[in-house]
Amino acid sequence: MNWSALLRVVVVVSLVISGAGVAITPAAAAPAIQVSSVTVTPDDPNTGEQVTIETEISNLQESDSTATITDIYVRKPGTTTEYARVENLGAVAPGGSVSIPVSATFENPGQKRLTVNVVVRHSGGFQRYNYPIYVDVSEPTVKADLTAESAANSSGTRVTLTNYGNANLTDVELTASADGERIGRNFLFDVEPSASQSTTFDTDDLASEQMTVTASYEAAGATHNTTLDVDLDENAPVRGDVRLTSVEATRTGAGLRIEGDAANLGTTDAESVLVRIPEAEAVRPVAPSGEYFVGAVEGSEFATFELTASTPPNASVSTIPVEITYVVDDERVTETQRLQVDPASATVLGAERAAPGSGPSSAGPTGTAGGLPLTLIGGAVVALVVVGAGIYRWRQ
Repeated sequence: MNWSALLRVVVVVSLVISGAGVAITPAAAAPAIQVSSVTVTPDDPNTGEQVTIETEISNLQESDSTATITDIYVRKPGTTTEYARVENLGAVAPGGSVSIPVSATFENPGQKRLTVNVVVRHSGGFQRYNYPIYVDVSEPTVKADLTAESAANSSGTRVTLTNYGNANLTDVELTASADGERIGRNFLFDVEPSASQSTTFDTDDLASEQMTVTASYEAAGATHNTTLDVDLDENAPVRGDVRLTSVEATRTGAGLRIEGDAANLGTTDAESVLVRIPEAEAVRPVAPSGEYFVGAVEGSEFATFELTASTPPNASVSTIPVEITYVVDDERVTETQRLQVDPASATVLGAERAAPGSGPSSAGPTGTAGGLPLTLIGGAVVALVVVGAGIYRWRQ
């Protein structure tokens, strides 16, 4: 065998071996992986605050194989600066999805342009996916304030802590003291930025007129305190006190209709409020509203009422007594308030018909007796005569 024939044999054998290799090791299809979303919590973190970056990864239904997630890491693009990494995260079958959180912190403020990288292993090798995110990091601001007021419809003093900064207030503890002695210690839930939390201290039997409240809390990696001096006399609740306001009196023939508001001038509730017109020489209650049950009126609120009364004929009534009864702080209160009435300015809604034989004066403009005035009738007759005479002459 010469060298030329030998060379041809080697080439043929090589082609056969190569062809056989291609036939027995076909390339495996990669899974159809998708990074569905990435969320950042909180979306406006402070420096040093823990940030959670959660990545949702889906293996689509049309995928041919299971995908194994080997790594998720967060980097600054174009660098090796790495903020977070997790490894060996398990497999995702076709049609499945998984959400994976990683935690990171940022020491410097400013907007961060980052990339979330996902590494997937499958039967054909490895694939890498990336997702861009932006995180705006701020310097922490710690600012809180205390306020106090009487507890609505209950005993004690209500103290509120409000967070005006951008950092969470945690491990919140409020301590109240008077005359150098602690009288109460209460704990609050965490207070987020632009939020408030409140608690109540029992101060009803306190001999001192002043109380000091101190709030202690953690924020931005340090302990902070806020103090408030409370004047208990100024914060004492004002007892419910019902007065009739915005009153209007309207004439209704032989009587009056009185409408207005029953206003609670105090800060505690008034219950079972009843207004009525008592029997008097110049006025007496009549249907349909000789008395009116208002019900409950909360502190600093009001409710409407309506009363009807009769007055003697031709009587000039300038004031109307109205009795107000209500319950406040488990005590029944009864008071009488005299309402000013101006009969001359009251609207007349109706008038009684004049009695027969009462004279011409009873047929005034406000009377109910009808008929055209005589001067108007006479003028009409004269006009008809003139028109008739004109027609007669025209025909002649």
